[in-house]
Amino acid sequence: MAYPESATLSNLDYHHTDLFVAVLFKSVDFSWLQAILKNESLPLWIQLFFWKQVADKIPLNSKQFRILNPLIIKETAFDLLGYPEPRRKWWDWDKNVPTLGIMALILATHLCDEVSLAGFGYNLGQPDARLHYFDNQCMTEMQKQYMHDVAEETKFLKKLVRGGAVKDLTGGIHCEFCKDVNS
Repeated sequence: MAYPESATLSNLDYHHTDLFVAVLFKSVDFSWLQAILKNESLPLWIQLFFWKQVADKIPLNSKQFRILNPLIIKETAFDLLGYPEPRRKWWDWDKNVPTLGIMALILATHLCDEVSLAGFGYNLGQPDARLHYFDNQCMTEMQKQYMHDVAEETKFLKKLVRGGAVKDLTGGIHCEFCKDVNS
């Protein structure tokens, strides 16, 4: 599951059995997916609308692609997190794009009777803590994000855990037995 900007650039990271779930948030994301599926180059003027370099090829066939239901994106961003509707800007970005982690969580609540999380959460008070299990990025990377408001997402995640909507198995979001009063 990836936004165009989060799709890995290395062909070695894709496996022939993968399914790629495209998360399309802005109109140019559709142009990117179309170029990927048709094995075409993305015009330079469209590339300018991405906040970082995007993959120009994904070594999968078209039957291995899916599009995340846009209603999940809408529900997560606007209904649950209360982000403002996107507005046209030539330069700069609003922090109104949910992280893939929280969107995967909301999708799971639609598909599963029970949702449990392990090792998920953004503890910005531990800047050297690893962000993902699969790479070496640290929490400081989340503070550099132009698009994501992890402080707002963390508040929402804590509400979900405290309200019993999801279980936090490792205390990454809310720890009942931790000494830290901010957990």
